[in-house]
Amino acid sequence: MSEAVPPLAVSNVSLTLPSAAGPVEILKDLSFSVAPRERVAITGPSGSGKSSLIAVAAGLEQPTAGRVELLGQDLGRLSEDGRARLRRGKVSLVFQSFHLLPNMTALENVAAPLEIAGIADADATARGWLDRVGLSARLRHYPHQLSGGEQQRVALARALAPRPALLFAD
Repeated sequence: MSEAVPPLAVSNVSLTLPSAAGPVEILKDLSFSVAPRERVAITGPSGSGKSSLIAVAAGLEQPTAGRVELLGQDLGRLSEDGRARLRRGKVSLVFQSFHLLPNMTALENVAAPLEIAGIADADATARGWLDRVGLSARLRHYPHQLSGGEQQRVALARALAPRPALLFAD
């Protein structure tokens, strides 16, 4: 990807979702871009649409209007599988609820996606990232044996281990 192409460009994006009370406008006519190596924080009160914006920007949810370009690709032109292929190894997400696999240790939670992506030395890479987030003594612990903060650090290590071009953290 060229340095001139922003990793993320959101143009006139809106998101309206159905509800029992009628349509709910979650996002309205948002436009912004993120330059290479730029860090952006989006803040606001609970329920203001931050998680929905991440879902749309990462291609997990389709906007009802507007355009999202992720890593130079128009997400509206890609199928769900195409969006998943685009994200694989290039985009990482850290969700509010972490999504750690309960039957896997901290080490396995970080190494498994690396192995699936075909990254060499997945185990060593996972160990290195867990060490970087201060969890080298907790490698063999399962999520239920970790505090909430430790689970969050496992999720962060998992997201950073493939060295993504873009990281979304909710």
